[in-house]
Parts: sequence; structure tokens; C-alpha cells
Amino acid sequence: MRIAMISTPFIRMPPVGYGGTELFCYELSEELETRGHDVTVFTTSDSVTSCRRRALYHRPVWPPTAADELNHVAWAIAEVARSNFDVVHLNSPLGIPLSAFVRVPFVYTLHHHRDESYSRIFASHPQIYHVAISRRQLELEVPLARARVIHHGLSPRKYPPSLKDEGYLVHIGRYCEEKGTHVALDVARRAGLPLHLGGRTHPQDHAFFQAHIAPRMTQPGVRDHGEANHEQKIRLLSGARAIVCPLLWEEPFGLIAVEAMLCGTPVIGFARGAFPEIVDEGVTGFLVPPGDVDALARLARSPELDRFDRARCANRARDRFSTQVMATAYEAVYRRAVAGGNAARARVA
Repeated sequence: MRIAMISTPFIRMPPVGYGGTELFCYELSEELETRGHDVTVFTTSDSVTSCRRRALYHRPVWPPTAADELNHVAWAIAEVARSNFDVVHLNSPLGIPLSAFVRVPFVYTLHHHRDESYSRIFASHPQIYHVAISRRQLELEVPLARARVIHHGLSPRKYPPSLKDEGYLVHIGRYCEEKGTHVALDVARRAGLPLHLGGRTHPQDHAFFQAHIAPRMTQPGVRDHGEANHEQKIRLLSGARAIVCPLLWEEPFGLIAVEAMLCGTPVIGFARGAFPEIVDEGVTGFLVPPGDVDALARLARSPELDRFDRARCANRARDRFSTQVMATAYEAVYRRAVAGGNAARARVA
């Protein structure tokens, strides 16, 4: 198939640090190209990919703005209209209204929590084939006529399993309230364990960081590594007793949890968002009721983690969250979209 993969203009492919959507676009595109599909990625000029690359922006634009996102997506869809693609894989809701002007079927992956303005767009464009990244995300969204759930996948070879537990906890990602960075710090303090942090604060989170996270980072045993690239992330995950994910929102997926599992590192956190469906209790991690910080601290020191089977964890993650599993599921969606588009054109003719 000739596939147009429209990423974002905000982060290169693959991302050096933060960038869940862009990492997803990269991993899926590379696997599809390996399978013999003709994939064109619409991204930034500094992206590195084995696929055909098209770019409007030479460098990523940050912080994200709706204006830059719309400019990028409109340009990409105009390029699609002048070319010969079988299917378009869209990763921005702002491109959905523009799909009506192109005679190519569109598949759209939802990467965000429910937003009423986006939900209105979804409802008014039933021709789109939607993919939710978790059942929980789909449950919270407006009813979507053409929708299925496909979990994200990653390349297992990039995440070598580690059987060692060096006795510290790790928390990686955006430093903010909804990710529970301040709660992770509380968990480590109550458990009496060191905590290694890897991440950064986005502009909209600076006030919360200064008020609730920065003061806690001065406690004994805390080490802030800043935003971690892939190699640094692997080093942090490989030696960790567990990754702490005390979510305070309905996280649509959680790629960092999958990265940890692939390394054999258990996930401990609150049973919120997609975590109850992506964490296999006792196999790839342990979840406690949302908000129960004491239970999470007890879990961090529990014998269950002392005897945790890290090899089994890594194997289960490979069975569930590989690029191969993800790409096979998306191929089925693409085929359905292409068949539906051909049928629609035949009716018009």
C-alpha cells in the first residue's frame, strides 16, 4: 500500500527525548516500510527515517501552537491531494475537516484525552476510520461509527531486558500534576528508597512545578537527570526496582510504562486510565486504588518486588506491545479503509 503518515511539526522523528506521538509515528512507519509498503512521512526536515520524507518545517516548532499544527497538516493534505496514495494516516484532529476535500480514505489515531471541541469534529466526520489507543480512551469519547482499539507498540530490540534490581525507583516523563511527579516523590520518601527522575517541565506546568515539585526534589535520595534520551532512559530503567506511575488523570495509554516492561522493569502506579488494561497484574507490574499513596509506598518495598520475575515481564511485553503486533493491526484497518473508499467511489461513479 502507498501510505501517507502525517506526524506533527513539533518534534522530529524519532524524538530525542519527549515525544510520544512522534515515537509512535516513527515506529509504525519503519515497520510498515520493512513489510514492503511504500510509506511517506510528513514530518520535520531533521527527522531520520528509512521512509520517504516530506517536510514543511526545517526544524521542529516549539512550544506547540494550533496555527503551526494546522499549517503543517493543511500543507501535508494538499501534498496528498496532488499525489497518489491509497490511505492517509492522520495524527492531528485539525486535519480531519480537510479530509473531506481529498478522495483518499483517512485513518486517524487519537493520541489525547477527550476534548469537546475535537469530539464535535469527530461526530461531524463519520467517514473517518478512528483508532483509539486504549479501551478506556474509547469509552470516554463520543460514539465513533468506525473505531477500534490498537495499543501502541515498540521495537523490542531497542529495549534489552535487565535482570538486575539496584534498589532505586524511577519516574520518567513530563514533570506535571497529571503525571503525578510530586506523588512519585512522596512515594519514594515514604518507602525510604532513592528516586531517579528523567524528564522536563513544559511551559504550562511551570507554576505547578515551582509550587509542588521543586520543593520535594530537595529530599534525600532524589536525583534529577533532566530530559533523558533513549540511551539514558534505558540505563535508568534497567537498574530500577520499579517505575512509579501515580497517574492523576485518565492517561490514554502510557508509552513509558511499555518501555519499562520491555526492559523487565515492573510498573507500579494507580489503576487509572489505560493502565488496568496494559499492566498485567503480577506479571508486568502492580496497581493500587487511585490516590492511595501509602499503598504505593508499601508496594515499592514489598516482597513481591523482591521476587519479581523480570524475564517474564519482558517476554509478556514483547508478546503484547511489539511493533509487529501493532503494524499487523493497523494493516487490517488500512485494508478496511481502502476497501470502503473504493466501494464509495464505485457508488458515486
